[in-house]
Amino acid sequence: MEINKNDNKYIYVKVGKNLKRIRKEHHLTQVELADLISYNEGTIANIENSSYQTFSLEFLYIISKKLNVSMKDFFDDIDEETKD
Repeated sequence: MEINKNDNKYIYVKVGKNLKRIRKEHHLTQVELADLISYNEGTIANIENSSYQTFSLEFLYIISKKLNVSMKDFFDDIDEETKD
């Protein structure tokens, strides 16, 4: 799903794509990641597929700690695109 960078949902789409990339880099399925962080696998799928409208920073923080990645990794490829 492509979305205009001026749309308020843009950040969720980009973070969802980065979540999917990070998950795959750690060789985890959606189910495995969900189990690791004690969330429902449907939540992971919806975020990665841009079906989930919002999610918390706490959610990303939990994943960052479990996978030993930086919080900023979820926001890769956003900085330059959103500057006007």
